[in-house]
Amino acid sequence: MPTINLGKKKKRDFNLRKQAAQDVYQNKLWKDLRKLKFMCNPICERCEGLGLTRVTEDVHHRKSIEAYPDLAFDWENLESLCHECHEIRHREMR
Repeated sequence: MPTINLGKKKKRDFNLRKQAAQDVYQNKLWKDLRKLKFMCNPICERCEGLGLTRVTEDVHHRKSIEAYPDLAFDWENLESLCHECHEIRHREMR
């Protein structure tokens, strides 16, 4: 009886989603949106909520673009963060 390996399909699907996400970051629309987010929110939103003032270094997708590709360019899905808070957000998402 043949063995069915479902792992390869899952890995392929993951790689396709990851590549699609990387394509977003190379897109001119994303680059312009990111620049606009930096200008509109130059202070880290998470730090600001804690009463701190740190300069924005990253723009974060609240809902990952791998899972929600339709939200890749959605302003409401973006968050201006300092590098430290960006790392914390990614740890929280895992």
